[in-house]
Amino acid sequence: MTAVFSGTPSLDGRSARTDTATFGGVSIIARTMPSARPFAIPEGVEGALVLAVVLGAPPGSGHRLHAVGSAGALIATSESLDPAVLPLARCQLTVLLPGSLLREVGLGDAPVLTLDTSNALFWPFVAFAWEAALSYERTSGLTAYYLERVLQEMVLGIAVASLGRTEPARVGLYAAAISVVNARAGDPDLTPVGVASELNVSLRTLQRMFAQRDSTVEREIRRARVQQALTMLDDPVYDALSVDRVAQSVGLSGGSSLARAFAAEGHPSPSVARKKRLKTDVATPSMGAGQPSLHTER
Repeated sequence: MTAVFSGTPSLDGRSARTDTATFGGVSIIARTMPSARPFAIPEGVEGALVLAVVLGAPPGSGHRLHAVGSAGALIATSESLDPAVLPLARCQLTVLLPGSLLREVGLGDAPVLTLDTSNALFWPFVAFAWEAALSYERTSGLTAYYLERVLQEMVLGIAVASLGRTEPARVGLYAAAISVVNARAGDPDLTPVGVASELNVSLRTLQRMFAQRDSTVEREIRRARVQQALTMLDDPVYDALSVDRVAQSVGLSGGSSLARAFAAEGHPSPSVARKKRLKTDVATPSMGAGQPSLHTER
């Protein structure tokens, strides 16, 4: 996997510019203009999820993150995004994501979600994504893979937090809780109390809701962590990581904790799961056998 960067001066070539970066399935466009303009939807983004942020000034450059002027942000399907709902702005950040991203954490197909710009994750994400678009050094291999994953997880975190703060009832409290669990499963400090706090409900209400479905919040947290670990163990990109590191990536203390979680969910041990996939890879080599597992674009 290779991160592909490009940058072109636009308009007057001095106070205006457009920078783009692509990390696998995530593309970033950072646009600065000499005066406030309507938000521009990129062409050819049908089926994508669009995160749109409008700013009064670029993040960083000596400014405090919260002092870059008025900001508005939303995430929407490319078909449902109406640029008119966003204020005119001099700076525009566009992040294009896989259309299935929100469905993967249980948020469904809500066409438009206004993002909470006061969320603690929002401004660090904006600064990180903006800087990524302006960076021209080529980044390849595992680094690009991790950048893609970090960007997606930050977006999920902001979306879930915005949902919990504004309208959890719109998609159902249970679905919102599952979204929080899936998005934050890698956080070692995630607890039922934290999930309840994200959704602005009492812990008792949350526990009762899960009990009605013959489950518990703790069990869903464990299930989400195990599923994320299985995904990593099944991906050759993560073969360099030990089982202990995989466990820590999904919010657990180490390999023993991960093995117990696997057993509780009815899976073989993490080491066995990885060995099974490696044996399958050897038995069924692809057409590119002998080539590195990471694809590099030229």
